[in-house]
Amino acid sequence: MVDSKPTISLIWIGHVDHGKSTTLGHLLSQIGAIDVRTVEKLEEEAIEHQMESWKWAYVLDTLPEEKQRGITSDIAFYPFETEQRNFMLIDSPGHRDFVKNMIRGASQADACVLVISAVPNDLKSGLKVGGHQDPGGQTREHAILASVLGINQVIIAINKMDQVDYREDRYHEAVKRIKQLFREIQSPWTKQIDTIPFIPISGLMGENLAHQSSKMEWYGGYTLLESLNALEGVKYEKDMEMRFVGYDIIERHGFGTFLLGKVLSQNLSSGEKVKVLPHGIESEIKELWVEDEKKEYLNPGEHGSVLLRNLDKDVLEEGIVLAPRTTTYHSGTKIRSRLLILEGTFVPGSSVVFHCGASYSTAQIESIRKILNKSPKYKKLPREFDGRITIAFEGELVEVDLLINSPLVVEKFADYAELGRIILRHSGSTIAVGVVHEIISS
Repeated sequence: MVDSKPTISLIWIGHVDHGKSTTLGHLLSQIGAIDVRTVEKLEEEAIEHQMESWKWAYVLDTLPEEKQRGITSDIAFYPFETEQRNFMLIDSPGHRDFVKNMIRGASQADACVLVISAVPNDLKSGLKVGGHQDPGGQTREHAILASVLGINQVIIAINKMDQVDYREDRYHEAVKRIKQLFREIQSPWTKQIDTIPFIPISGLMGENLAHQSSKMEWYGGYTLLESLNALEGVKYEKDMEMRFVGYDIIERHGFGTFLLGKVLSQNLSSGEKVKVLPHGIESEIKELWVEDEKKEYLNPGEHGSVLLRNLDKDVLEEGIVLAPRTTTYHSGTKIRSRLLILEGTFVPGSSVVFHCGASYSTAQIESIRKILNKSPKYKKLPREFDGRITIAFEGELVEVDLLINSPLVVEKFADYAELGRIILRHSGSTIAVGVVHEIISS
């Protein structure tokens, strides 16, 4: 019941206008994943919107406002395969206003391509450090988010080499800056920094995507496609209970309302009785589909759409999880977490936006239980009043209790890593990242 080729969920991330959608669209064209007639139609649409250079981005930018503005606002999914791999490509928005959509996509990814512009001003914008009311660059924030979400396979695509005359020094400058970034944000990627591929490309011109470029003879490494084919399939624990995370709702005319998502563990089978979390409602798998093909089961790591029997439409929403009917899962409104504060200060009673898996909710910092690693900068400042910790600062590792305002599916990190990683945001910025240590039932 397992495909001989591994299935890899791959997200494309990076700062707005660094060329993610264009690169991905052009790559799909070069490998024959989209036909010539479709490309011609997309080119006509791009000319109509006076954005001819965006024709490749139109492969995945399907919303009318995306095509008119030239900005990806929602995540887009596109399956394709090579001789070595099955891929589910996830194109994420790079604009800071749509970070919550990027998180929704990244929570389902096994690997990522971080697209960086080699143009000096673009590079600088993407790496900008945020401040008060300034979220900073999305190269920086996306790297932080992808790291904490546990994506441990990464490819760096140094894009827009055509705009810097394919200069080797511009490529090496970009590589240097990105390696510095990983060290600054204490990314787990730093441990494998010497083996991460840094590939100079031109997404617009199609250089070094599926074929070696004659314009960058100074580069002797992999093409982007070769790097993708070198990615490893994810190994899933056999003793974990089945989990299927839904990240989108789609209507199929004449069929019904489907939950689109990914299997995290075990197989999900047609006819299987399941429990819909966090609501606790029981249902049954009526149909399973992968694209336009009906399936009897989905393997761990596979994406597909699920039609549930006799389930109210209102229950279907992003972030719900399917589990075995006999599961003993209990939702809780209090989450004990270990967090690294990236920006600002933590004060009990403060409001935040809590992201976990494909879900998010408003939340409050109920209490700061421990400061596990104090910042030397603030060591001498008083922290306690009446036996309680009153404040924690940027750069500190803390244990906190969070009160979640809406029911979400959250698991302990030790049990289900994909549903135990959390991100806290405030005023458009990511302020903390960490893991769920304990769930306290309400």
